[in-house]
Amino acid sequence: MRLLAVILLSVGIQVAQADDSPATAWAEYHACQYGEGQNAATMAQWTGVWNDWMDSMDRDDYTAVVLSPLYRSPATEIEMLWVGITDSNQSMAEVQSKWRNSAVSGTWPAPNCSISMLTTQLLVSSFDPDEMSDEIVVAYWLCNMTGAESINEVYAAHKATMDAGAEAGAIQGSKIILPRQGVPERIGEFDFMVSYTHPSMSQWGKNVDDVWMSGKLEKEQAAANSLYECGNAVVYTGSVIRRAK
Repeated sequence: MRLLAVILLSVGIQVAQADDSPATAWAEYHACQYGEGQNAATMAQWTGVWNDWMDSMDRDDYTAVVLSPLYRSPATEIEMLWVGITDSNQSMAEVQSKWRNSAVSGTWPAPNCSISMLTTQLLVSSFDPDEMSDEIVVAYWLCNMTGAESINEVYAAHKATMDAGAEAGAIQGSKIILPRQGVPERIGEFDFMVSYTHPSMSQWGKNVDDVWMSGKLEKEQAAANSLYECGNAVVYTGSVIRRAK
């Protein structure tokens, strides 16, 4: 019920405050284990075949990221996290339809998926994609609203924090994630998720050391903490294997 309320409030942002609303996207998450004899190396080979198939379908509206656990316990529950992003639900549905009816879908190297979830995302901050390395870092936090009455209050407070972080020298992106379909129980217990993306392992460490742990965002973090709380963080590392044009 809480999750449904958050989703309805997020739709309200787009309808009632269209001029000031954050950019939104649709994203699917598939958290999976590799099949017998499959591993990260075979996944890398498979993504080349998949990209060729996507090109043959003229699908230039889908961004894909392949991640593996860096700090997650137990790490063996999820060996690979696939994140696919489009700018509309129609685009996502069309890609899924073509995928499900293709021969290439039967060659997917990680068929055992504990999570297959569709979400909407509110873009809070981003960075120049040219700064991305082949080893990006993505951290996910599970969050609940405490003092906030709406998701747009959360958005405003989180954006203020991220903007202050950028002014202090952090290079990172962030999104507020609203799960919609296929939500597992352990995620559905929370109101929303927050992701932080860092362009490299080194930059992630620098962002934490020089900005987040330095006290430079103390005022903004205190304001955010009065509205919502986040925990149960997990961290993944990986690369973008396809970028929407």
